[in-house]
Amino acid sequence: MDIRLQFRDELLTSTDFPAILTRIHHVTDAMASIDPRFADWYAQGDSRDEAHLYRAFENGQPSAALVAVLRHRYANDSSFTSVGLWNGDEDHNEGAMLACLIGDKFLPDSLEVSLYNDAVFGELKSMEVIVLAAIEAFAPAYVAVAPHAYAEKQVVDDRLGVGWMLYLPTVITTQQVPEARALIPVHAEGKLQTGTIILSVTDAVFSTDNSQHIEIANRIEIRLVDQDLLPRYADL
Repeated sequence: MDIRLQFRDELLTSTDFPAILTRIHHVTDAMASIDPRFADWYAQGDSRDEAHLYRAFENGQPSAALVAVLRHRYANDSSFTSVGLWNGDEDHNEGAMLACLIGDKFLPDSLEVSLYNDAVFGELKSMEVIVLAAIEAFAPAYVAVAPHAYAEKQVVDDRLGVGWMLYLPTVITTQQVPEARALIPVHAEGKLQTGTIILSVTDAVFSTDNSQHIEIANRIEIRLVDQDLLPRYADL
């Protein structure tokens, strides 16, 4: 299962690695609150030994050692930087990897979290906690949760796919999308609703092997497209 989001923040520069890691930590901390196996994160490396050299966080703060490594890596060209982490699961059975890409602001910046075992965060409430943490940390243009293979099954190639769940920073009602199995309102610091998480499946983990799951997600996409509520990638 992948969690993908894109965002625009002119204040977050490609070399502000402490700030980038702080935002990432907001998401990984939410994951650790659900499963303690996701409490420790490491910089990705070319080998297993290298990947264990640098912890991403120390006492909840960005690791000074990793910040130094990143600054050295991008000393000559920082127009585009990538912070890649993994949770130390050597067998890749129930682990996760993530990457935060920050560029020159011509295109949106992004965060992608790849979960190897869907059952780890298979409960709807668990995934909701992670998505809400990502929204709070990055104020994204969207958050999409779906298996990687769903990209080939969504209705329109040049627009976002719904998959298991899709967050959009707009108010969406049941009347607008009756095909949705649930709509979760998102509020800004207890204020009025500022966004909506659209769910295609609520009683199981979304699977591309389940034709009913695909059909529901596709119907939601069609409904959103008909009302011009499903953004095109080019407009993000």
